Amino acid sequence: MKIKIWLILIVVVVFVLQWMATIGMYRENNRLSDNFLALTSGMQYRQTLDSLQAARTERLLLEASEIKRSFPEIAKSINQLDIKMKQFERYSAVSSSANYDIANRLRDTVIIREKVIRDTLKMQYIRYRDKWIDFQQAIVADSAYTAIQTRDSIAIVQSWERPRKLWFIRYGRKRHIQTVTNANPNAKITYTVFVEKR
Repeated sequence: MKIKIWLILIVVVVFVLQWMATIGMYRENNRLSDNFLALTSGMQYRQTLDSLQAARTERLLLEASEIKRSFPEIAKSINQLDIKMKQFERYSAVSSSANYDIANRLRDTVIIREKVIRDTLKMQYIRYRDKWIDFQQAIVADSAYTAIQTRDSIAIVQSWERPRKLWFIRYGRKRHIQTVTNANPNAKITYTVFVEKR
């Protein structure tokens, strides 16, 4: 009788362990197939009614070792922000550029040296370029043609930390933090918001 009970217990334990392993493999397969779709689908662009442009991409769900191996620049950025990998939750990066093409008649704008430019020069061409901005301007007779292109790269890191510390032990409810950095030294981050649906 005792042997039957032990056999039943062993069968039940093996069944439960096998069931848990199957669920784990099912979740891992779903994660890998979602990651494959995210990598192959690329970015989707759309324009809203008020002419704002939106770019949409799907999320990659990676293990810490996969982040270190496949995205070393993200791991380096997290280390530079003094965030531990176990506290790291999400990383988003945005790279944007803007083009401005401006054509103006000089007499419609206020220019201090308008008379000197008209009298002495037939054409004036100005060009400036660095990593973050391209500026070109041509002044012909009484018209000015200007083209400006700006570039920026924004990284968003979301992490958590325990807010209180007693000696070397941190405790308390988790505090979720979003850190936004931009690479353009001429730009300034003026607004950021972190909203998560529960």
